[in-house]
Amino acid sequence: MSKIKRRIGMLDSGLGGLTVLSALRAMITGVDIVYIADTAHVPYGDRSLAQVAELGARMVKRLLVHEPLAIVVASGTTSAAFDAMGWPQSPVPLVDVVGPGARSAVASTSNGVVGVVATNATVKSGIFERKILELRPDAVVKSVGAPALVPIVESGQWASARAREAVSGYCASFLRSGCDTVVLGCTHFPHLSAWFGAALGPQVRLVDPGAACAQDAVRLLAGSDPLPGHLRFEVSGDVEDFGAKATLLSGMRVDALEKVRISLGD
Repeated sequence: MSKIKRRIGMLDSGLGGLTVLSALRAMITGVDIVYIADTAHVPYGDRSLAQVAELGARMVKRLLVHEPLAIVVASGTTSAAFDAMGWPQSPVPLVDVVGPGARSAVASTSNGVVGVVATNATVKSGIFERKILELRPDAVVKSVGAPALVPIVESGQWASARAREAVSGYCASFLRSGCDTVVLGCTHFPHLSAWFGAALGPQVRLVDPGAACAQDAVRLLAGSDPLPGHLRFEVSGDVEDFGAKATLLSGMRVDALEKVRISLGD
């Protein structure tokens, strides 16, 4: 019998990675998940890739203590930072959201014109465009940085008129460019998918990289022994605030919360 326990580590700057967590739990049961939310340093999109990579590496180190089978980098900006600065050493696989998102976009588009909406740091890195063009060299990629959206989600305003108006403004260039597919290149953005759908219309397909990332993680769990399905959250900022918002966003019971310290330059 297998003695490998079904446990996943997951990291993000805040609430965004819950989109990946929810997708993972919908695909497979009996998975213990340890999720680190670095809310003390959110938003990552305003930071340098070097800073984001350092913060991400510290979260990977913390997660390894829990002996996961894999670690999901449930953050487009952190994935971009690791791609640019170097992936941290890890004895277990690190699963990112960008590669799966690019694959899904290429599979989805009919006309080859793909939009990417992400944080400024991710857009500046060019990672989504590179990954998409590797798979489909004739594609046209229109990337838009959306710095207002992560703070909107983190402040709990995902259902507000402010969120609707911000999303609509960022979507205008995708409509002008003739995109038939738009990648939500930050895991926070699927929390705003209703507004993206309303702004872009039914003719534009939305790609959630988190769902494809979750599929990659599930494949790594093949043959492992089920666990009770516990969720543990480690939060670097306000623990109670994160717990309340995470419950509202995910519909899951979020009560196993611990305050942790994640710092730069120590």
